[in-house]
Amino acid sequence: MWKLAIDLGSSMTKIYRADTSSGIVLVEPSCVAVAGEEKEIRAIGKDAKNLIGKTAECTSIVYPVYEGEIVSLRLASAMLKEFLSRVGVKSSALKRAQILFSMPCGASERTQENYRLLAEECGLKKVYFVETPYLTAVASGGAFSESDPVFCLDIGGGVTNIAVVSTDGIIAGVSMNIGGNNMDANIQNKVARVNGLRIGALTAERLKNEIGSLSPAVRGTMVAEGSSVESCRPSAVSVQASDLTDCIRVYADKILEYASMVLKKLPAEVAATVNRNGAYLSGGVMKIPYLAQYIGARLEMRYQVSEEPQYTAVLGGGAIVRDKDMLSAFAKS
Repeated sequence: MWKLAIDLGSSMTKIYRADTSSGIVLVEPSCVAVAGEEKEIRAIGKDAKNLIGKTAECTSIVYPVYEGEIVSLRLASAMLKEFLSRVGVKSSALKRAQILFSMPCGASERTQENYRLLAEECGLKKVYFVETPYLTAVASGGAFSESDPVFCLDIGGGVTNIAVVSTDGIIAGVSMNIGGNNMDANIQNKVARVNGLRIGALTAERLKNEIGSLSPAVRGTMVAEGSSVESCRPSAVSVQASDLTDCIRVYADKILEYASMVLKKLPAEVAATVNRNGAYLSGGVMKIPYLAQYIGARLEMRYQVSEEPQYTAVLGGGAIVRDKDMLSAFAKS
């Protein structure tokens, strides 16, 4: 029987196969290219992302999952069906497959119901839902129990999850619609204002990933191509890494505001344990140089970054869906 953990992210979808030793079997952009008034599907996943900024007016790129919410059930189900097909799950096996979905911290009943509808549309019957902080806590490598809670901060593309969790539940936590996508949009605006160049979302993402940093002594440049603000003609400029720092820091500071609020809600004994254990940091945005150090310094707390922060949630999901006891303890069906 297939056992899969699915992290249906706003930016990327990851699938982990737990019934074999395969591990992560799919990492694809969570986007669909659609054409015309009927929104006919042209491409899904990486094939759709490659079309961003390169399509005619009749074609658009849609992200069916936006900031943790399913905004188009039809496109989300088409996308997930395609992804399941790509990892080898045949339609005849969907009803028997055991599927665990990652959910934002504190997901509303409406959000959970939309995920259930998505599962039904895809023909999935044995479905479980686990909030992201549990997944990151399991995958972080830190031992946690009812009496030994851990503090997890996961920054993804569209959602940040912040929570203190124990095996007894989430003691304090929140999810917020802030992540790497906000940083990308801020970089687009900054390059237009400072360098006089309009750039696309993919270029902004590359700038963030290749030269973005919160280091006080950040150096480096990258050539960005786009359209001149003044002449509207194709152009290229050299972007300084130091110009991107504020684009990242402003959202890091907003996340830290909420992290501080979560920590202030803790009972004294829990706060003492969290202070002793430190923070577990994960999510793809944690790959930005010096972001983890910045978070640790601002929170005045020791920290540990997951070895592969962009995969932490789906790795935790894989561990839980494989283990009957953890599945019973953490999952909602």
